Amino acid sequence: MSRIEVSNQDGTKEAAFVKQLLDSYFTFRDNLPREGYIQENKTSQQIQDELEPMYSVTTGEIVGYMLDNDYHPTTEQDGTVVWAIWRQV
Repeated sequence: MSRIEVSNQDGTKEAAFVKQLLDSYFTFRDNLPREGYIQENKTSQQIQDELEPMYSVTTGEIVGYMLDNDYHPTTEQDGTVVWAIWRQV
């Protein structure tokens, strides 16, 4: 089972909604460079801020989703650690 429990065993529709929301957010994003994609690295906080108008997703939920979907941390030139993300243009 994924790190974000989506089955009814945990009794929450919230977890299923969080997964649905993150799936939607990442529809045009990928964990690997692809033709027609640009690199758009983000921190967990940046992702959280972008989702906030829709729902308060926790950092733990974001990290779990990223790991479940094979996203990896990378280091920017300034030393900031971010998620390596490529976005379709």
